[in-house]
Amino acid sequence: MVATRGRTRGRIAAGGGVLAGPASSPAPDALSDPHRIAAARRLLLEVPGAAAFDRLSALAGRLLGVGHAKVTLFTDADTVVGGYGLAPGVVGGPASLTGALSALTIRRGRPLVVPDAPADPRVAELPAVTSGQVLSYLGAPLVSASGLVVGVLAVYDERPREWTDDDGALLEQLATSVVAELELSAAQSVIGTSAARLAIALEASGIGIWERDLRTGAVSWDRRCAAVFGLDEALADEDIEAVLQSRVHPDDHAAVREAMERADTETGEYALESRALRADGSVRWTVSRGRVVRDVRGEPTRMIGTIQDVSEAREQSQRRMSAVERAAAIAEVAAEMANATAVRHLAEIALRGAAVLGASASALTVPEDGGGLRLHLTRRLVDTVASAADVHLPDEGVLLAPDDDDLPHGHVARSGERLLFSDPRQAEDRFPRMAEINEVLGTRALAALPLRVEGRLLGSFVVVWDTDHGFADEDVELLEGLAAQIALTVSRLRADAERDAANQRLQLLADVGRVLSGDLDITRQVSQLAQLVVPILGDWCWLVVTDDQGRMAELASAHRDPARAAELAEYVHGMVGVMTDDATARIVTRTGRPLVLPHIDAGRIRRALPDEATRTALSRLGMEGGAVVPLVAQGRTIGALGLFNGPDRGPHTRAEVDAAVEVGRRAGMALHSARLHAQQRDLADALQRSMLTAPPEVPGCRIVVRYVPAAAGAEIGGDWYDAFPQEDGATVLAIGDVVGHDRHAAAAMGQVRGLLRGISHATGAPPAEVLTRLDHAMAGLAPGVMATALVARLERPEGGEAGAALLRWSDAGHPTPVVIAPDGDVRVLDLPGELLLGVDAGAVRTDSCVVLPAGSTVLLYTDGLVERRDRDLDAGTAALVEVLAEAADLPLEEMCDRVLERLFLPDAEDDVALLAVRLG
Repeated sequence: MVATRGRTRGRIAAGGGVLAGPASSPAPDALSDPHRIAAARRLLLEVPGAAAFDRLSALAGRLLGVGHAKVTLFTDADTVVGGYGLAPGVVGGPASLTGALSALTIRRGRPLVVPDAPADPRVAELPAVTSGQVLSYLGAPLVSASGLVVGVLAVYDERPREWTDDDGALLEQLATSVVAELELSAAQSVIGTSAARLAIALEASGIGIWERDLRTGAVSWDRRCAAVFGLDEALADEDIEAVLQSRVHPDDHAAVREAMERADTETGEYALESRALRADGSVRWTVSRGRVVRDVRGEPTRMIGTIQDVSEAREQSQRRMSAVERAAAIAEVAAEMANATAVRHLAEIALRGAAVLGASASALTVPEDGGGLRLHLTRRLVDTVASAADVHLPDEGVLLAPDDDDLPHGHVARSGERLLFSDPRQAEDRFPRMAEINEVLGTRALAALPLRVEGRLLGSFVVVWDTDHGFADEDVELLEGLAAQIALTVSRLRADAERDAANQRLQLLADVGRVLSGDLDITRQVSQLAQLVVPILGDWCWLVVTDDQGRMAELASAHRDPARAAELAEYVHGMVGVMTDDATARIVTRTGRPLVLPHIDAGRIRRALPDEATRTALSRLGMEGGAVVPLVAQGRTIGALGLFNGPDRGPHTRAEVDAAVEVGRRAGMALHSARLHAQQRDLADALQRSMLTAPPEVPGCRIVVRYVPAAAGAEIGGDWYDAFPQEDGATVLAIGDVVGHDRHAAAAMGQVRGLLRGISHATGAPPAEVLTRLDHAMAGLAPGVMATALVARLERPEGGEAGAALLRWSDAGHPTPVVIAPDGDVRVLDLPGELLLGVDAGAVRTDSCVVLPAGSTVLLYTDGLVERRDRDLDAGTAALVEVLAEAADLPLEEMCDRVLERLFLPDAEDDVALLAVRLG
C-alpha cells in the first residue's frame, strides 16, 4: 500500500528505524536486564491512570491513520498502561495480542518496522500475525531518563502498509512524550512524598505561647516556648530588653525591635523569623507571630503571640530548594544543549548547571577522528591561561596529542574512569602536572566524569572549584546528570557533523565530475578542482604531475584564504624545483598509494626540501599534517594531489582521505584524456597543415592564406584552400570543405584537393568545367563523399586597365566570395549557388565573371567563419562584411588576422580556411 504521509521522505526500511544504520552486535537479553526491569517498575508504580496514555495512543493512531495503538511498560512482565482501539479490559493487563512484537522492540532497543507482517520472517509465525489481526506494525521504544528501554509505544493494523520516515519520526516523538508523562508522574510522586514528610515535621513541632505587656515591657512565656530556647521552666515578667540581649541572636536585635515598633504603632501584628540563642549555646531558627490586644477603650495593652522552632523545617526547605535548583539546572542545561550547534559551546552551557554546586569553571574533552583529543574550555579558564601564560587559545578548542592522558581530562576521556578530588593535593599526587595548573587556576576541588552514550565513550567532562568543596551523593548525581546530557548532545552533534560532512563530500565529488566533464581546457578544469577541494578536504592543496621523463611540474594550487593564493603558488613552484625523492609527492607518485601524515615533523620536511627558503615559505603556510593521494589513469600514476591542514583543523579523517582518493582518480583520468587529446590535436594540426601548401608568388597580386582548426575535438577537419599558376598565365584559386569532421573527411579532403589540382592544371579549363570533371572523378574514385567547393581563375585580359584582372569562378554550394573595392566598399558576390560535389555528377555548372580594378581584394572562406549554432549564415555574412569594411585599409595579412580575431570564437566547432588576394 502506498504510504499516505511523508511521501517526499521515502519509506522506512523494514529492518530498522527511521534513518537507522546497521544494528550493532547484540547485547545480553534486554528483557531480563535487572536495571531495565527496575527502571520500568519505578515508572509503572507511579502511573496515575490510563487517561494520559490513552490520549497519546489515540493521537498516534489518528495521526498515522491506523486502528490500534498502545503503550506498554515491561517489568518482568508486560503491562498495557494505555491504548486506542483496544478491546475492553486490555488496559491494565498484559499485551496478549502484540506482546511478542513489543518484546522484540525492547530487545532491539530501536524502532521495529513491519510493513507486511506475513512476509517478515521475524514475526510471521506469531499468533497475532497468523490470526490476521496484526498485518503491519510500527513500534518505538520508550527510553527512560536513565537511558534504559522501559516499554514500547506501538501502532498496528489489520492490513499491510508501507511506513514512511515521517511515520517513524512522528511515533518516536510521541514516544518521547509518553516517557515525559511517565517521568513527570514519578517526579510528582517524589515531590508529594517530600511534602508529606514536611507536614509531619511541622505537626510534630512544638509551638510556644508568649505575652508582652505593652505598659511595663515585661515578657512571659510558657514551658513550650521556654523549650524553644533550651530552658526547662516557664518565664514570667522578664524585661524585654534582658530577653532580647540574652535570648536573641545579636544580628537579629534590630529586626526584632523594628517589627515590634511597627506592630505597636501601625499594623497591630507582629511576624518575624529570627534566631534564638539556646542555653547550651546553640542557635535555632524560630518564627514568631503576635497580635496587639486592646482594652475596652481601644488602648493597646498586651501583645500575645506564638513561637515555633523551624530549624528542621528550614533545613528541609533549603534541601528541597537545592533539589529544585539542581533539577532546574539540569532541565535548563538540557534545553540549551538541545539547541546547541557546536561542541565548543557545551562547556559554557554545562557550567551553568554546575554553578548550582558552586563550580567556577568547566571543560570538555572529545576525541578527534585522527586519534587526538580536542579540549574546550569555559571563558574563565581561557582568560586565566591567557593572563598567566600569555597564550591565546583558539575558539575551536585546543588539539591535544593522541597520547596526552597525563591530566585528568585526557585520562578520563580514554579510560572512562570517574575522578573526584576534593583536595588539590589528591589530584597532584595522581597527576603531577596538575601542580602547575592548580597554581595558575587556584583549583581547590576537581571532578572529571566520562561522557558515555550506549556504552560508547565520547570524551570527558571536567568541573573546577576555586573554593573548598566536598562531593556529597547528590552532588555526584547532579554531575552525572550533566555528563549524561552533554554526552547525548555530543553524540547528536557528531552524527550531524558526520552527515553534513558526508553530504559535502558527495557534493564535492559531483562538482568534481561536473568540472572535469566540462568543455573547459584542462588547466582551467584542474584550477577549478583545486578550488573545490579547499576547504572541504583541507586548508590548502596542490596538484603536481610528471612528464614522460619523470620530471615534476606544478599544475594548480588553492588556499582557503584567497589572499594567500599567490603565496601558496610561489611555494609550490619552488617546491617542485627542489624536492628530493623523500618528498611526499614523489613517494606517492612512485608507489601509487595514498600517504597520510597526521603530523609532519621538521626532520621529514628537511629531508624532502633541502632548500631553506622553500622550507621557510612552507612554515608561513602553517602546515601541521596532510594527506597526499595519487593521480591515477589507466593503472599508471601521473601525479599527486596534496591536501594539508593547519594546527587548528586536526588530522584528515578516513572519509576525507577516501574522498581525496576518488578526486585523484577522476583528476588523473581527466589529465590522461587531456594529454591524449593534445597529442591527437597536435598530430591532426600537423597533418592538416602538411596538406595545405604555401601560396604561390604571383606577379601583380598578393595572396595570403590562413587555416585555424576547430577548438572542439581532436579530429582532422575537411577544410582546405589552394592556389597555383596555370601555363596560360592565369592563377587558379580554390577553397572547399568536405562534409564531416573525422579522419574519413580528412582523407577525402586530400583526395578531392588532389583531384581538383590535377584536373585544373592538366586541362586549363574554366572553373565550371573543372568542377564538372571533379564531380565525375569523385563519383568514380571517392563515392559517397560530398563537399562544397569554389574554383576561381584570376585572368589578365589583353588591353585591359593596368593592374586590373578578371575573376572567373564557379560555386558548388560554397559561400560566395567577398570583394573589397579600392575605395573600401565591400560587396558579396551573391549569385545562386549550385549543387555540392558528390550529389549529382551530371549537374550543370556555370561560370560567373567580375572585373576587379587594381587595388581590389577578394576573400574566399569556408562556412565555419560565418556560420555557427547561435547565428545563421546571413547574420554571419553581415558580420563579415562589417569587419572587412573596418579592416579594408589594413595590409592583407593584418586584415585576415583581424577577421579571424573578430569572427572565430575560441570554442568554435568547425575549422576555418581563408584565401585572400589583393591586386596591386
